[in-house]
Amino acid sequence: MKTDPGVRNATLFAGACEIDESIEELRPQQFHARYRLPVTRKMAAHRRPAEQERPVPVPDPAHAASGDGAVLMEFVERTLEANPGVANADLFARAREIDPSVAELSARQFHAKYPLQVKARLARAAAPKPKTPPEPEVPESEESTAPEAPSAVAGDPLAVRRLLLDLAKELANAESKADVIEVMARLDDHVAKIMEAAQG
Repeated sequence: MKTDPGVRNATLFAGACEIDESIEELRPQQFHARYRLPVTRKMAAHRRPAEQERPVPVPDPAHAASGDGAVLMEFVERTLEANPGVANADLFARAREIDPSVAELSARQFHAKYPLQVKARLARAAAPKPKTPPEPEVPESEESTAPEAPSAVAGDPLAVRRLLLDLAKELANAESKADVIEVMARLDDHVAKIMEAAQG
């Protein structure tokens, strides 16, 4: 980590397993908490006196008071805006450094509570607003002509039915409350897809 502070936890974990086979009994999160996190803090403490040499991190607020979800949410949002493809494991590791109480969550619970919420909000903000259909023109002549029957609403009923079944299957397959929260966090994505299918 002195030569490459940004090395991925998965890379360190694989190397440690080659050195000591007993490491394979740990999960990547346990390995991170037992080995990488203490080293990261120790290196940060050595760098602290030289304020002018502090590295500029990826959007990372000051360490939050324990349990300050607003600061963590802001950190996750700024990070995802700068790098939408960042891995959940990397976000989780950085969040534990900001707020140690996050370590009480599992990786899936952290993902449902922070990144999923931010992604859903960003998706809503980026979704195009539905266009208002133009009003039908009223013919100036031939007033006695019977109005045309309204055309059927464009869309694909089978596609809408399939999307609703997909949502029902995800809820049925949820094995825990965290799984249900994760499915419901993506509800806006399902709604957007259903609206697209209904509008053709």
